Formats: sequence, C-alpha cells, structure tokens
Amino acid sequence: MIGGQLPKLYLKLFEWFCKTELFEELQGDLEEAFEENIKLYGVRKARNIYRLEVLKMIRFSVVGFGQFHSKFNHLIMLTNYFKTSMRSMMRSPLSSFINVFGLSVAIGICLVVYAFMDYEFSIDQHHENKNEVFLVTYFVDKEGETLQYGKSPVLLAETLKLDYPQIKATCRIEDRNVVVKYENKVFHEKVRYTDPDFLTMFTFPLKWGHAQSLNDLNSIIISEEMSEKYFGDMNPVGFDLVLKFDEQKKKTFTVTGVGQPFPKAHQIEFDFLINFENFGFSHPEVDFNDWYKLLDATFVQVADAQDIHTISAGMNTYRDLVNDTHNDWKMVSFQFEQLATLFDHSEHISESITYNYDAAGRITLPVLGLFMLMLSCFNYINIAIVSASKRLKEIAVRKTIGASRLSTVIQFLTENVLVTLFAVVMGVFLALTTFLPWFVNLSEMPLAIDLTDYRLWVFLIAMALVTGVVSGLYPAFYIAKFQAVSIFKGSLKFGKKNILTKVFLCVQLILVCVLITAAVVFTQNTSFQLTRDWGYNKEQVVYMQLPDPSAYEALFGAMQQNPNVVDLCGSEHHLGKQVDYPVIHTPHRKYEARRIGVSPNYFQTLGIELSEGRFFMPDHKSEQRAVVVNQLLVQNLGLTDPIGESFKIDSLKYTIIGVVEDFHIYNFYDKIRPTFFSLADPSSYQYLSLKVRPGSEYEIYDVLRAQWATLFPETPFKGGHQTDVWGMSYFEEEAKQGDFMRAVALIAILLASLGFYGLVSLNVSGRVREFSIRKALGAGIGSVTRLVTKQYLLLITFALTIGIPISYLLIVSLLDLLYEYPMPIGTLEVGISIALLLIILFSVIGTQIKKIFEMNPVDGLKVE
Repeated sequence: MIGGQLPKLYLKLFEWFCKTELFEELQGDLEEAFEENIKLYGVRKARNIYRLEVLKMIRFSVVGFGQFHSKFNHLIMLTNYFKTSMRSMMRSPLSSFINVFGLSVAIGICLVVYAFMDYEFSIDQHHENKNEVFLVTYFVDKEGETLQYGKSPVLLAETLKLDYPQIKATCRIEDRNVVVKYENKVFHEKVRYTDPDFLTMFTFPLKWGHAQSLNDLNSIIISEEMSEKYFGDMNPVGFDLVLKFDEQKKKTFTVTGVGQPFPKAHQIEFDFLINFENFGFSHPEVDFNDWYKLLDATFVQVADAQDIHTISAGMNTYRDLVNDTHNDWKMVSFQFEQLATLFDHSEHISESITYNYDAAGRITLPVLGLFMLMLSCFNYINIAIVSASKRLKEIAVRKTIGASRLSTVIQFLTENVLVTLFAVVMGVFLALTTFLPWFVNLSEMPLAIDLTDYRLWVFLIAMALVTGVVSGLYPAFYIAKFQAVSIFKGSLKFGKKNILTKVFLCVQLILVCVLITAAVVFTQNTSFQLTRDWGYNKEQVVYMQLPDPSAYEALFGAMQQNPNVVDLCGSEHHLGKQVDYPVIHTPHRKYEARRIGVSPNYFQTLGIELSEGRFFMPDHKSEQRAVVVNQLLVQNLGLTDPIGESFKIDSLKYTIIGVVEDFHIYNFYDKIRPTFFSLADPSSYQYLSLKVRPGSEYEIYDVLRAQWATLFPETPFKGGHQTDVWGMSYFEEEAKQGDFMRAVALIAILLASLGFYGLVSLNVSGRVREFSIRKALGAGIGSVTRLVTKQYLLLITFALTIGIPISYLLIVSLLDLLYEYPMPIGTLEVGISIALLLIILFSVIGTQIKKIFEMNPVDGLKVE
C-alpha cells in the first residue's frame, strides 16, 4: 500500500540520482518516515513531506556521479561518433565527396518529383466548395465501348434545380471564340458564358469589383491577365469592352470585376465571364428547348455531398428525355464527378472543358526518382566499402579495447546519417538552384519548393532516414563483422568475394541500360516524329480562317490575281483546325467518323493523294450526296470494292466516289480516324487555303494579311502556314522530351560510373601486393588487364542479358503510352545503347589499370 501512495515521479527521480550502494537503505528510511507521517498528518501532507526529503537528498554524498554520467553515455558516444565521422570524411575527401554528391543528386531529383506530385495533387484544391460541387457527365455506348463525356444538355441545369431541393446552385458553361476590342487593341479571345453562381460556386476572389455584377447582362468580369493585356496597371472597372461575335453581331460590355491571380495549381480558369443569357443573343440559332443540345459543362452544388446519391438515382428520367430526341448514340447514364477529384478522373473524360491530366508524368517521374535513389544508394554502398579498407586498423583497435559488433555498426550508421544529412542540404540546394529551374523551363509547369511547408520537411526527414538506413546498413554490418585478429595478422581478404556488392552493381547496370536506351530511343523518336509523313503535302500552303462566309469571295478574288498563287480553295473545315463528327449508318452498324466539308479543288490545294476512284467534279451541284473517304473508313466498314457503296447520315444517302490515302488531321498524338470529305456549300465556308509557288510562302502570307487589313480592319487576322498548323508547341514538346531523357540518362551514367569505380577500386585495393609482385616478375599490360577485367566480363554480360530485354519492354510500353504512332525500335537503337554503356564501363576499368601501372611495385609491396 505504501509503495502505491508514494509520489511516483519523485521515487523515479531519487532512484535516478542516488548512488546504487545507498539507494536501498535510504529509500527504506524514506518509506518508514512516509508511513509515520501518514498516521500523523494524512496522505496528502505525507506525500509533500516525501517530495521535500527527496530534494534534500541531492547532495554530494548521495548523488551517484558515475551513475549520473552513465545516463548520458549514449549522448557522449554519439558525440564521439560525430567527431570520428568528421575526421574520416576529412581524411578521405574524394570518397566523401562522391558519397555526398551521389546522394545529393538523387535527393535533388526526388525533390523535383515531390514538387511535381505536390502540384498535381493540389490542382483545383483551393476551391472552398470542392466537396459539394460536381460536374455532370454522361456515358455513351459507342460500337461496344462505353465512353464518358464532360458535356451535358442545355436544359439539364434548370430542370435539376427545380426537381431537387438538395441542389443549392447550378452553373452552365459554354466557351466560344470572339473578337475583343478596346480602343486600338483588338484580339481573338475566348469568352465564357456562365451563370452568376459561377463565382460563388468556385473560389475566384476578385481584385476589383463585385461578383454579384455577373447578374447584369451587360457586365463582364475579366481575369488579371486580361486586365493587364488591355488596360495595363490601372483599375478597369467601369471601362467598356466591345465583344464581336460575328460580322453582324457585337455588343458593348462594362467591366465590373477583375479576378485575382489564379493559384499556380489550377485547371479551371477564365479570361472573360459574361452572363449565360447573352448566349441567346450571340447564337440565336441554338434551340434551348432541345434536350440533345449539349453545353461544354454543367456544374451543380449540393448542400451535403451525400445528397448527390439521391440525385444520381433519379437521372434516368433525363437520360430517357435525351434518347427520345436523338437516334445516333444512346446515352447509357449520367454520372457526377466531384470537383475535389475531377482532375484525377479527367483522363477518362472526353470533351472536358479544361483538364489535361498527365498520366504518363505521374508514372514516369516517380519511377525515375526511385531509379536515381536506388543508383545513389548502391553507389554509396560500394564507395563506403572501398573507404572502409583504409580503416581496418582503426576497427581492430576499437574491437581490441572492447568495442562490440553492435557498437561498430552504430558507429558506421551514425557516420552514414551524417553523410546523408550533408546530402540532404546539398540536395535541397541543387534542387532549388539547378534541377527545379531546369525542369520548370523544360515543362513550363509552375512548380515550386516551399521551405516553410511542414510536409516538405516530413518528406525530407523520411527520405533521409530511409536513404541513410538503406545505404548504410549493409556496409555497417559488413565492416563490423571483421575480426581484430585477422586484421592484425593481415589474413583478411578484404573485398575479394563480396558477392552482394556485385549484385548491387549488376542492378545498377540494368537500370543504366534502361535509361541509356530511353535516351537513345527518345532522341531518335524526336526526329522520327518531326519528319513523319502527314499524309498530304503541307508545303507551299497558306491558310486563313474567314471572319464571315461572305468574306470568301472578296479574298478569293483579290488573291486569285496573284501570279504566285497556284491554287485556291474554300472549306467549311480544315486539316489541323476543325472537323465535324457525324454518325454514319450502314445496314449492319452505326459508326462515328470525321467529316470535312470542302470545295472541289481542296484535294489539289492540300496535296491529298487519291488511292482509287475520283475527286469531286468542278460542277459540284451535281454531287451534293457524293463523298470521298479515307482508307481507314473503307477498312473499318469492311468494304472490298468501295466505289459506288453508300451509307446514310440523318436519313440522307451518300455515295462513295473516291478513296484517299490515310492522313493526319491533327498532331501525331491523335490517332488517324475514319474520315470522309463532302462538298460544302459556299455559304458555309470558314477557311480559305492557297497553294503557292515554292519560295513565295512568306510573301503571299504578307499579301494575305494586307488584304485582310484592308477588307476587315476591325478584325484581327487569323491564319498561318500549313506547316505550322499544329503550332510550335508540339515540336518544342518533342524536342524537350528528348532533352529530358538525355539529361536523366547522363545523371544515371554518372552515378553508376561512380559505383562501378568503387567496386573496381575495391578489387584493386585488395590486390595491390599481388599486382606489385606480378609487375616485379615482369607481367605486362595485357596480363594485368585480363586479371582486372576477368571477373567483370561475366558480371557485365549477365547485366546486359537481363537489361536489354527489360529496356526494350519498358521503352516500348512508354512509347505506346505517349504516342499513337511511336518509332519502331530495332537492333540499331539497342546496339547504340549497349555500345555507349560498354565504352563507359571499360573506360572506368581503364583508369584502374592505368593506376596499377603508374604504381611503384616497391610501394605496393609495403602495403599491409
């Protein structure tokens, strides 16, 4: 009972500082006094008296200074290990530099991966209502495949709000191209028609103005970027902007709000916001009572995220309304995508308004970061074991004076933690000053490393601990197992049969083989993609997008007289810019294809090759129901003799009169799809294309711009060269992918070379006396070279035997993930990779052979 009533904290305190030989006696006296005090004063006062007596015991004759000192023995030991580590690093600056540099490079790359993943998982997470806001999507079964789309019926938003009280707000979104004019500044822009709830549903605080002003049909809210573009630094609220929807319709809007800068991690954004009701004015042809009229997006906000399940259960009613008005593709179901996870799911949503999900980046970058960390850890292991050869006597002395194997392990792990901490500091420095700026410039992603973010420090600490233990555990146990007697006798065969070290190097070689192959393939793939045949002649072609169909005749007449113009044509659509997506009906199936409405001479102007049949006749009025199809459409429809075959579109019958070679409409990321050409009515022409004489492309382009400025002074020119129709961003992206893979491969080669250097050095340092004797007996360079390389030839052969098929499979999979038409990989690409790797490896071996022959045999014989 007495022990249970004693103040436990003071009991432990007394046990901690009291001399061992006095503790039992003094503690007994204190307990007897405590028992008496309970009888006299009660438990509470007795406990206070006990506390006071314990404090009085803290005096020279009672305190066990030896015991007190032992409590901090581990701290003193760690301090000693720290000093030893610093001295060891100073004695071997090269090895220390290699260790720190290798780990710091890997950590720096991992920090870039961290910044990328942090950015990816932060996209659109700043919206306060992200858990209650949902995008309406729908599923369609097309040719046996269920596809998800981000569009939705124009009638759905208002109907849902009326039918479900759980819905707090709805927001329709439709993006259209317009011309925006302020004073003498005129640009093509994209305006977003939306409901007033847009600015309450999404978190877009305004820098100037009021969000409620979006209720006004004559108000416009602009982004900060557009504010600076048109108005500079001044507050534009109250100023007017003219929006020109087409040549006949334009309207003046008053700026009533300017948004604050968007967060770096965002996908949903805007340039110009106007009230959705303006859509009826600018596009009166749209039937707002048609359930199949689809908008770019519809968002709904519910009071509680769980309410969306109730709404989802009743969506079949609206699905049936859509299907009753449309016969091509039947809608299977609606689905709501939560804003909080919308970006993560956007990879599978077609026709989404803004999202560009980088699935390849989320897979590739973490894998590359892991590769680099593995390479650096293996590199450290090899170098650490090499460095230990210079400390054998130190280890023997420590063991002789009583150091245990565990204490030796702790010593070397402590040293490794110190090295890792240095590497973390240098890795952060490299990431901030070199790796991250380079990657940001390459990817154009707004990545950043925030040193005040606690998550970053958790990541760094975790990575330092994992890296420190993984890279240091094996060297520590390997070194600690040495026996002092063997070291002093010189019978220790250090490093000769270190199988695990060679396994580490083998894995390194496999990883480097993969990365070198990737660098070679991506470099060649860049050239392959840039020189790939488009399927038509893009040279000597200039195009422009007409401001209005009536502009075609004026521009056609003006340019037809130019002697450098070989051919002209008009079109409703244009390669690389715009197509239509009708559904064709055959007796056995429905099939979605791309349609391009053209004038009869479009094929000659663009150089599209005819495979069989004929093109449209100049008298196009007689061929309104004729079509020219590509070979893929013929193949997919299963036609053996396509000329004269027919299919229907909206109950109208079309007959095939010609077949053209397959061609690319957009860039090579986009798969060639079934396509057909039909004659377009001149009143629907939206593009004018010109084939010009070689060498006159830029001259004609300038003439075309001048004619445009004369005829349409209030509308910016919109056109270009057909060779640039995809935009320079595609070609730049191709080049950057090659640069990225080459840089990664170069770093991997550097790290692996250091690891290989460590293993070869380990072997050479353990055989110094042997090589010295052989040299003294007259061994030549060939003999020594065979001795050094013999054991590595098998290792390299084994690594390449495994690495080559792994490299091939991984790179083919990555190319298939990134490209619809990847470069075929043959023996040449793999052969170049193998040759580069062998040159690097044998160069490293050559440095050690050179070192052996520069060594004096007399000095080598003195080595113990």
